[in-house]
Amino acid sequence: MKEPRNPFRLRASEHIESDATFIRLFAPGALDLLPPGAELWERLHIIRSAPGGGKSSLMRLFTPAALQTLHAYRARDECKELYQRIRALGVLCDEGPCVLGAMLSCARNYAALADMGFDATRRNRLFFSLLDARIILSVLRAAVVLSKLEYPDDLHCFSVEGPNVDVPNLTLPTSGLALYEWARDLEGRVCEAIDSFGPLQMESLPGHEMLWSLKLLRRGAIKVNGEPVADHILVMLDNVQELTGEQREQVFQATVDARSPVAVWIAERFEALDADELLSSGATEGRDYGKVIPLERYWREKGRRFENVLFNIGDRRARAAADVEIDSFSACLQSSMDGPEWLQSFTKAVEAVAGRVKKSVGSDPRFVEWVADRDGMDGTPRELALGWRTLEILIERERRKSQQSFDFTLSPDTLSDKDDSAARAGADLFLAREFDIPYYFGPSRLAMLASANIEQFLAVGGDIFEEVVSAALIKKSRDLTAERQEMIIKRAADARWEEIPRRVRNGRDVRVFLEAIGAFCEWATYQPNAPYAPGVTGIAISMADRDKLRNALRRGDGTDARRLACVLAAAISENLLDPILDYKCKGQRWMVLNLNRLLCVRFDVPLHYGGWKEKTLKELYRWLDQGFRPKANEALL
Repeated sequence: MKEPRNPFRLRASEHIESDATFIRLFAPGALDLLPPGAELWERLHIIRSAPGGGKSSLMRLFTPAALQTLHAYRARDECKELYQRIRALGVLCDEGPCVLGAMLSCARNYAALADMGFDATRRNRLFFSLLDARIILSVLRAAVVLSKLEYPDDLHCFSVEGPNVDVPNLTLPTSGLALYEWARDLEGRVCEAIDSFGPLQMESLPGHEMLWSLKLLRRGAIKVNGEPVADHILVMLDNVQELTGEQREQVFQATVDARSPVAVWIAERFEALDADELLSSGATEGRDYGKVIPLERYWREKGRRFENVLFNIGDRRARAAADVEIDSFSACLQSSMDGPEWLQSFTKAVEAVAGRVKKSVGSDPRFVEWVADRDGMDGTPRELALGWRTLEILIERERRKSQQSFDFTLSPDTLSDKDDSAARAGADLFLAREFDIPYYFGPSRLAMLASANIEQFLAVGGDIFEEVVSAALIKKSRDLTAERQEMIIKRAADARWEEIPRRVRNGRDVRVFLEAIGAFCEWATYQPNAPYAPGVTGIAISMADRDKLRNALRRGDGTDARRLACVLAAAISENLLDPILDYKCKGQRWMVLNLNRLLCVRFDVPLHYGGWKEKTLKELYRWLDQGFRPKANEALL
């Protein structure tokens, strides 16, 4: 397979046909989210994320073809670390894979069973039959691939031992070929019933009331030429959000009830959760089913580690490009504004801000020494511009203090105490906006723009890498300027914004509401005194108000509360809002809702999280219909 010009465009793992390419592009750090040791094989694991979180890629790594490729390439530099990480998990040994991983998508036919004119019991039995048949077929195929044989021709080489499970028309132990034929027949009969337009004979339909396949597929149950195929069997169910809510619950419960030593991983998008679940836990709870791994939440809590994973992904993709030789993606991105091309812009900013501050202060005795301190400051034009803009913010803060009766001079030491990193970060943002200086650029900010979602990083990174490749092909510098990076990033933010109505449940309401949040954040961020420096990126409601929204959902009424709850849940499920629950501040507990960082770009607010303002439900109801409108003379102190 010819390597692509821009490997960043290969986003979904199913679009990467070659296992060799998939292995080279897989970042070993993504394995950090898996639990160590025996826990990996002893309980149900539920992997959740918004679209593009990396669920399917993680599962694909544990399939026989991918593991065999990794084992074959283990001596190559780009595969050594991944090989060692997988080996440490007990998945590979000297001879090759020692885990039989079978991956099955739940996106085909299952939900159609809910539309059939049967009672719930019959529908459930058909659902379990179809899922059992496909699990068996998937495991048999994986066993053949793992054994380097031909499917289905070599299934006669396999034997299947089983516990005392009463399965209609199947006697255990049996051969792999007999089990294959049984499963194919069962799948065909259920699918025939789904596709039938005529009346069905109820008594002729297959069905059973449990996932017996998980009981059958215990360790050592499948043998080839008398030897167990693998040390562990891993069943991976992908796209579980495509099932109906009832079917999804049945899968979870049946997996737990089976009490099988088979490892089961379930991958689903947050959209599988109902609105109440999303608001009640921020999509992290797994009830009593098993360990939940919410990908975005995990990576947000491991910010530096996720940044390293993204840089590793970026470098691997850059090295895989067909038409250019690039070892480091991040090295192609200008990360500093200290170059000579920006000298004039910062010099202009120093003159403008210093003149404005001096005119504003006049003969005010309080700030004489502060201004003198800045007049004597040494540094680059950028450092001087930041110093003066920070001073302007700090003076505005002093003037807004409630006790303004004093008129004594503020010392340089007082200025030094107040001139902190947050105030300077706010000044950096203010300068960028006022003097048209790039702000959204550089490797670290590109990593932040991912909002803990790998596909979002690949989307923006792909646009940037296309520019790098184009420059390289015409023999221009590969170093992408800060100005050009920001232009590409803003274009990507606009594209993400435009797709919300068609990609998100309740999309139009969601975008109206996000527009209100963004407009509020922009207004609050650029207050002259920068009260929440470096800026505001979200809102918060009290946990008591959060409970009111949940209660409205449970009652099923048509109130504003229910509408708002559905909008919030939809935004959370698509990673457009990042929820933080039980945040303690001001003697209360809050549900903080931060904007997706790519949306922060649209509203010219910073990428740092932490600046938020509490809101009442009444205000938010109004935002749904009218958007955000600051009140006359309203300001944040």
